[in-house]
Amino acid sequence: MFSRLWQPVFWLMVAMAAAGALVLEWRYPPRLPASSMVKASDAVTVPPLQSFQPLPLLRYAEIKERPVFIDARRPEEDEVAAPPDQPPDQPLNLIGVVLIPNSAAALLRPEEPNAKVLRVPQGGMVDGWRLETVQAGKVVLRKGNEVRELALIRPKTPPRPASPARVVPQRAGALPAPPPSVPPAPESASGS
Repeated sequence: MFSRLWQPVFWLMVAMAAAGALVLEWRYPPRLPASSMVKASDAVTVPPLQSFQPLPLLRYAEIKERPVFIDARRPEEDEVAAPPDQPPDQPLNLIGVVLIPNSAAALLRPEEPNAKVLRVPQGGMVDGWRLETVQAGKVVLRKGNEVRELALIRPKTPPRPASPARVVPQRAGALPAPPPSVPPAPESASGS
């Protein structure tokens, strides 16, 4: 009979112990130790802010002479926008357009080898031609009464690589499996 009652008696004792602990916490709550209070001074003084005075420009001359973000640590030479020895009407290729709200530009590249890409804003000039309109796939250039329309050059997509053949694991000493054969094309029924 005791073997049947020991579990309820055990849990009753645990419940009584928990209830007693709660009553003790409620009647005698824990208190923090009294801390010693340090009286702060009545007035805290903050020093006045000093106005920022940059160093004289002569102190920054070395930064201009030896730029940090250029490998050679020498200033780059300013490039002339259009050298005078180029032919006046060199053919241009439209390789990109920039369409931003309230602004548009064309990326043009002359057809000569190793030519640099020119970024021309709408209304800008290139070799005497004014960039009149910029659209998603074309631009219009005007020189006097002559109008030239350049279409956007789209690169050809390269062919996709062939998918690799499926490898089937083989048992040791087994003959290799023959390559998969291509099923014959269905013949069309003619006349019947």
